[in-house]
Amino acid sequence: MRKAVPSIVCLALAIFFVAQLSAEDTSPPKGTEVMHADQRATTDVAPWGTVKVLLLNSWGTTSIWEDMNTNWGNFGKRPVTVDDTTYIDSDFTYQNLVQSKADVIVLSNPAGGEKQYSPAEIAAVARYAKEGHTVIGTYIVFQWVNTDNRGLAPIFGLDSKIEYTSSQVGISNLFEKNSWDNTKAKECLFTGIKGNSWQSDGYPYSEAPATGSWSGHLANKTAVADSDSCVGIVSLYSTAKYNGVFISNFPEYNGGTDDEQLLYNAATCYVK
Repeated sequence: MRKAVPSIVCLALAIFFVAQLSAEDTSPPKGTEVMHADQRATTDVAPWGTVKVLLLNSWGTTSIWEDMNTNWGNFGKRPVTVDDTTYIDSDFTYQNLVQSKADVIVLSNPAGGEKQYSPAEIAAVARYAKEGHTVIGTYIVFQWVNTDNRGLAPIFGLDSKIEYTSSQVGISNLFEKNSWDNTKAKECLFTGIKGNSWQSDGYPYSEAPATGSWSGHLANKTAVADSDSCVGIVSLYSTAKYNGVFISNFPEYNGGTDDEQLLYNAATCYVK
């Protein structure tokens, strides 16, 4: 079986490089991750409850999600539990989501793992989000070769008709925080990530529109950070009921301290 890959307009477009890899073997190799040592320790646990994170049908388990189960205290005071087994390689229903009592649902590179979501599953994610649950999407969420999950795009404030590249797009993985958005929601997402930029250690490729850049596709949400002039983005789609966070590279694959901090923040910032 073929291995699968795992309006606000951005600042001036720059020259970017597109890495054309064979569609026959385009995923990061599984089982080769190295967890980076984390030095951020916190002390007192906050008085609110544990955040329950549930990974839905995705590319696979990664070291950061596993580490967050036991080492969440390196990144903040809010306890986190991560279920990355129950539905990581399984169909699900809306009732499954309700019964899970998850505060946050994660779509970790599903299209890159050739995980096709059914219309009922897409509707279940959208409904569960609108009931007040955070949704996090990473890397190739929407479209890859014959896997078309673009119905998930509106959950992140994106147009479901966007066409995406059929090959991996390499990026520098240097993300710059966008200075024009100073909302509290954005600031919370970057808690513990010092400075105006960070170097991601995650898989250095991005899901990108066929045009090669997210510029021009961000009318309904905020790109709170970008890499290589919007070839890679971190977006925050805030509604009155829920928040959708999309990270277009793969921070949980071989990711470092800043990558895990970003994912921890995305999981805990918007849960009451």
